[in-house]
Amino acid sequence: MVSFLLINMKDRFSFFILCMVTLSSFSSTTNASSPLYDVMNYGAVGDGKTDDSQAFLKAWNEACNVQQQRATLNVPARTFLLNPIEFSGPCVPTSIEFQVAGKIIASTNKSLFDNNHWILFSYVKGLTLTGSGTIDVAVSRKRFHYFSIAFARIKNVILKSKSYTWLNNGIDIASSNHVQVQNSKIGTGDDCIAISARCSFINITGVTCGPGHGISIGSLGDPGSGDLDMVSEVHVRSCNFTGNNTTGVRIKTWQGGEGEVKKITYEDIMFDNVRYPIVIDQFYCPNNVCKNNTGTSAVAISDVSYTGIIGTSSGDEVMSLNCGTDSSCNNIVLDDVHLKTSDPTKTAFVHCVNFNGRASNVEPSLDQCLHS
Repeated sequence: MVSFLLINMKDRFSFFILCMVTLSSFSSTTNASSPLYDVMNYGAVGDGKTDDSQAFLKAWNEACNVQQQRATLNVPARTFLLNPIEFSGPCVPTSIEFQVAGKIIASTNKSLFDNNHWILFSYVKGLTLTGSGTIDVAVSRKRFHYFSIAFARIKNVILKSKSYTWLNNGIDIASSNHVQVQNSKIGTGDDCIAISARCSFINITGVTCGPGHGISIGSLGDPGSGDLDMVSEVHVRSCNFTGNNTTGVRIKTWQGGEGEVKKITYEDIMFDNVRYPIVIDQFYCPNNVCKNNTGTSAVAISDVSYTGIIGTSSGDEVMSLNCGTDSSCNNIVLDDVHLKTSDPTKTAFVHCVNFNGRASNVEPSLDQCLHS
């Protein structure tokens, strides 16, 4: 198993995984159709003190450019120190396996980290991270950033933080499509999984989330970016939210933003003492400079369904469904949703603004919220 240790985060960093991650037993063998590039053969020392970045890059460049359908980069059972590094594509092989049997650690030289990432994978298709080793981001406090990668798989990952502080996302997905996250446990203090702009066909199944801020789409539509943020076909199934989560499943967009979120499904979800289990927030404004007035422009949200959802909230507001305008949220469907408060002194309720949709077999009732 590859394990990821996330600790001592005071500055924001995120663990961006937009690659195929399949955790399995490490093997040093490979078949003839998948040549192996061991970083030790390219000058790596593996003593945990010497910068091995250039050796990793040399091995990557060989693997990325070999005239084969498959290639394997091997990180053996030693400790390797890396400065900020980018593994870029596009690559010739349609499948590249990054085998980690050892431990990868970051440099302690903070002056090197001025580009907001530590390890960056970009424009690579069919990347697999596998092995029995550890990638330890405790020192860098910067990002694992995997950008614009298609057909990815993240499976059996355990992400945790000893400090459980905010601004420490587990998995960030951005500018990618056909990504699967399966059977993983994530508890980092911030979003367990964050889905950003230009994402589609994201499937999240069998994830246990917490402590943290749940599984989030957004934030989207930052008016200052000038971008039209789009997210579609996100499907979250059979997930459990435990361990003092602040939020469960959340869609958050900037007030006054532009873009579109559509075809989102949440199915077979369980919440255990989550503060805000279901959230649509179109008044996101982290610096508190917005007026928070209804009727301003908003990202269009449509075709969102919540089905087979049960659990408890640590508070009384079990659903927060706040849309920016009377037409910015459409065809929001809730079916067989049962949420209660775990506080016997409180009564569960739903807070809603400009919400359009329909509900059946839902408690507490949404009758006061829905417009069809």
